[in-house]
Amino acid sequence: MKASIAMKVTSIYLVIVIGSLALSGALAIRAIEQYVLSSTEKSLIADGQLVIHAYELYGQLALIQHLNKIVVNNQTKLMVAAQPIEREYVVIDTNGSVLWNTFSHGDFLILSQFKGLMEKALRGRITSGVYPADNPVYEFVAIPFSYTSDIPIEVNRPPVPRDLRLPVPQVYSDQNTKVVALFTRVSDLQRITLQIWLAVAQGLAIASLITAVVGVMLAHRLMRPAAVIKKMIERVRNRDFAIVPIIRTGDEWEDFSVAFAEMVNALRAFDDGQKRFLQNASHELKTPLMAIRGYAEGLRDGVFEPNEATHILDIIADESVRIKRLVDQLIYLSKLETLDELYAFERQDLGMVIVRTIERVHPLAKERHINIIPDIPEERVFAVIDRDKMVQALLNLVSNAIRHARRQVLIRLEAREFLQLIVEDDGEGIELGEEKRVFERFFHGAKGDTGLGLAIAKAIVEKHRGTIEATNAEGRGARFTINL
Repeated sequence: MKASIAMKVTSIYLVIVIGSLALSGALAIRAIEQYVLSSTEKSLIADGQLVIHAYELYGQLALIQHLNKIVVNNQTKLMVAAQPIEREYVVIDTNGSVLWNTFSHGDFLILSQFKGLMEKALRGRITSGVYPADNPVYEFVAIPFSYTSDIPIEVNRPPVPRDLRLPVPQVYSDQNTKVVALFTRVSDLQRITLQIWLAVAQGLAIASLITAVVGVMLAHRLMRPAAVIKKMIERVRNRDFAIVPIIRTGDEWEDFSVAFAEMVNALRAFDDGQKRFLQNASHELKTPLMAIRGYAEGLRDGVFEPNEATHILDIIADESVRIKRLVDQLIYLSKLETLDELYAFERQDLGMVIVRTIERVHPLAKERHINIIPDIPEERVFAVIDRDKMVQALLNLVSNAIRHARRQVLIRLEAREFLQLIVEDDGEGIELGEEKRVFERFFHGAKGDTGLGLAIAKAIVEKHRGTIEATNAEGRGARFTINL
């Protein structure tokens, strides 16, 4: 099933967006879990400091026997991410005796699992983590602290089971290290994590919807120029080469529109050239054919005198030769433009190309009393060319210059940024506006022959990946420049 580019772009865009949001969601929930665990740890440490303070206050009040004024932190709620969760704590001394707690009776069994952690805390470091590591049930924090008193502390809330309750040791005047361990259930943290994640997921869902709508609108807007260009292409397919408008979008579509407009202009120019070519070709062939037909019918019908037959046959032969020469040049031009194997490129001396051209055109120049002036550098200038084809191109230019020159024709070779072959004459020059038309097929002035010589020269130069241009020389006359 065929899908539009807009649909493909939108689909890819949505896949990327959904994938990005899914990845963002996965990273977000992981970050939320880490945030909740970190916040819980900080809250437990802060609450543990309050427990230590209450424990020390309890000892001080017990020392002065004002137990009725004891302020005990019996609060069992802990605030994490603005959400209350249950927490429990226990105070243990160096002998492992439970001194103070908020544990329920069934939770004392977990204390036996934290013996190693308590030992680490008793060495003077705050210990935190989750238990068990592979499938956490509790998050804990163990905080060591020191408290000194000269009386025993006998109060426990609630009562400790016998297998965990050790004899209350005598607290001597020297310093004794203790640990307060605080616990909270991971299930409570997961509840908070889920609540935060639902809020984040809601935001991601809204963002996804907005992004999808914006993406569809953007794709539609981006592909709108395609519909316009498609209509233009339909016009060109129907050979309608009217001027096409430029789509001003400020991006690649505008570049494509400009290139398409230039292509249409080139096609229009080519189409006009083809029409002119057919008109000119039919005209060039029609004239000698009509002459041949007229003289042949005249001979057949006895219109001419017998003594005129020889002259008429000469005219018919000359016109036949003219037609053959014209057809041969058309075939040769077509081969030059289409057959690459017709060229044999080699490294050649351009100075020798000019010499060979002068040798071949010398009889025509002598007949018309035209002086040919070569201007060739002393150092040899080489280029990769087809020597015979380049001589043919230069010969056509020089022959054309001789027909229009008054006294002389200049052939100059220059080695600058490009290699330049320049042919100048001192004739009347090129009429304004015909600088490009002179290379069209069958375009020739009053002194022209078939109108194919300059077209052949242009085809040869372009096959050498060069350019040829016609301008008027300084002063008077025409100038043809080949850039290689």
